[in-house]
Amino acid sequence: MRANDIEPLLYDLYSIHAMTGREWPMIAFIREFVSKHIPEAEIRMDRLGNLYITKGDSGKGYPTLVCHMDQVQTVHSDDFEVRHEGDMLYGWSEQNQQREGLGADDKNGIYIALRCIEDCPRLKVFMAIGEEKGCIGSNRADMSFFEDSLYVLEPDCKGGKEIHTVLRGIPCASKDFEDALQTEANGFEITDGKTSDILALTLNNIGVSCANIPAGYHNPHKDDEYTLLPELEHTLAYIQQTVTRLQERFPHTYISETQQWTEKELNN
Repeated sequence: MRANDIEPLLYDLYSIHAMTGREWPMIAFIREFVSKHIPEAEIRMDRLGNLYITKGDSGKGYPTLVCHMDQVQTVHSDDFEVRHEGDMLYGWSEQNQQREGLGADDKNGIYIALRCIEDCPRLKVFMAIGEEKGCIGSNRADMSFFEDSLYVLEPDCKGGKEIHTVLRGIPCASKDFEDALQTEANGFEITDGKTSDILALTLNNIGVSCANIPAGYHNPHKDDEYTLLPELEHTLAYIQQTVTRLQERFPHTYISETQQWTEKELNN
C-alpha cells in the first residue's frame, strides 16, 4: 500500500533527499514550514546552515530538542515513494524495483521536533547539519543558544527501546535526570550509545543533561531502512509529555580525567 494515508509532514520529510553537505532542500523546507505553521516561533540560521528555533517566553528556561538534517543514503530515484505496509514505512523505486532509504535517521527526529514545537507553548529546537560526518554542525554550534536550556532530548536513536545517556563512555546526563525521565514506566531502558549531536554538545560544555531518545527507525544508513510507526508515535507522545512535565533545570558538566588531573596540577 502506498503511503497516501500517513501524516503529510512525515511523507514530505521522507521525500526530501538531504545528504551531508547538501542539506539545503531540508533547511528550506523546515524554514518554510515553521514560518507557515508556527509563525509565533523565531527561527534563525547560522553560516553553516544550523537552525535555531525558539517558541515562547523563557520563564525559568526552555526544554530543548536536538536533531540533525543530513542523511547517509546516496540513492534517491526520481520515482522515489514512501510505502506503508502494516506498521512499517519504507522507501521504494518502482522503476528500479528496489528499496531506497528513507533517511529516517534523522527525519523522524525532525518530525518529532516540529510536531512538539507546534504543540508546546515553550520550547527550543536545534537542528544540525553534518551529523553523519562527525557532528560538524553541533561541534560548531552557537552555544549561547543553550544558555537557558533546562535539558536536551535528541530523538536520534534506532529502534524503540533504548535511551542513551552515555555515549562512547562519556556521561551526558546526571543521575537525577535519568531518574526524572521515568524510562521504565514508559517502556524504555537506559543503555550506552555511540556518537550523536548530544555528545558534541556535552563536550562543548553545554552545562545541562542530555539524552538520546529512540526515534523508531531501523537499519539506519542502509537502503532497506524502515520506520515502525507505533514506535515513532510512542516516542512523540513520550517527548511531548516529558517537555510538559519537566520544567526544571538538570545541570551536568563532563570533566575528563585529564582535565581533573590538570586542574589539580595547576592548583598545587
